Amino acid sequence: MKKILILLSFIFLLTGCYDNIELDDLAIITGVGIDYKDDNFYLTYEILSDTKTEENTALLSYTVSGSGKSISEAFINTNYMVSKKAYFAHLKVVVISEQIINGHFNEITDYILRDTNIRSEFKVVVANGISPEEVLKNNSENHPVVSEVIVNLIDNEKYNNNLVIGETFKQIVAKLISDNYDVILNTVSIKDKQIAIDNSYILKKYNYQTTLSKQDSALFNMLTKNITAMEFDKKYDNKNVTISITSSDTSIDVNSNKIIINTNLEGKVIENNANFDLTKNDAYQKLNKDFGILIEKDIKNFVELLQANESDILGFQEIYYKKTRKENKELWKHADIEVKVNLKVNTKGFIFEVKNDK
Repeated sequence: MKKILILLSFIFLLTGCYDNIELDDLAIITGVGIDYKDDNFYLTYEILSDTKTEENTALLSYTVSGSGKSISEAFINTNYMVSKKAYFAHLKVVVISEQIINGHFNEITDYILRDTNIRSEFKVVVANGISPEEVLKNNSENHPVVSEVIVNLIDNEKYNNNLVIGETFKQIVAKLISDNYDVILNTVSIKDKQIAIDNSYILKKYNYQTTLSKQDSALFNMLTKNITAMEFDKKYDNKNVTISITSSDTSIDVNSNKIIINTNLEGKVIENNANFDLTKNDAYQKLNKDFGILIEKDIKNFVELLQANESDILGFQEIYYKKTRKENKELWKHADIEVKVNLKVNTKGFIFEVKNDK
């Protein structure tokens, strides 16, 4: 009997898995575009293509499209258009249309959450003024994989002017489920045949609520995380001075009738057309005071915009609930706003004073 068991063990060890799929048999989908028009869902897959030549192997991408009356039918029909098994484990980006965030985003999130084949760590962006299909087909020799371009824009933009929110689908769904946050989605557009990050859209309970300007998107990032390179401008006798924020640390409190925002900022002067003498301490004191007042006003206007649009992307309801263990979803909409900015503008590097001998 023992000999039979040993023999069976060897058979199983030497036999491959019956459902094992070779890499060459997989269509690796890196991007999905989802649109809705004429009562149908339209899908576009961006699929990696390992194109071999005599000289080298170039990683390229191509697209296939399909549609259906429901989102599940659209996925099934689009899978039929793929010559290999659709493989979503390396999905990086889902591009949705403006029609999706006007009544169909809940269907999309529900389907993706139920489909165990689709990973939930991808980014979600909205195609601004164009279709998701147009976005995913906008590859070129220099940018052969559009999904990679979008991910790189999201990863790199935060080091430039902080327009990017950068949350994953998993993080977005967590906010939607909590019911104490509204959601921000980045938008992408095509400018001069290049994909670019654009304004941000706020979603309330899966539907479009309002649009954030680039400045407001940057303010959101400044208030929620330590950012770099957000810029503020001020005129002195029509001559411009620009500072760049190099560090931010913000606390937000909500009580029965007030939203209190305290932020500590550090910055540096990057443009000084007003000819401030940056060797003098008095110059920095004035810049700290003037730009502090300017930033306080910008933050207050930003929060008032959120209140007017009932868009709680800063989680005021969540802050109040954690503090009091009480629900009051109307409180933050009418609360007074108190903003205090502690700004420290300093020099980075050396300042040289040049004297001309006559």
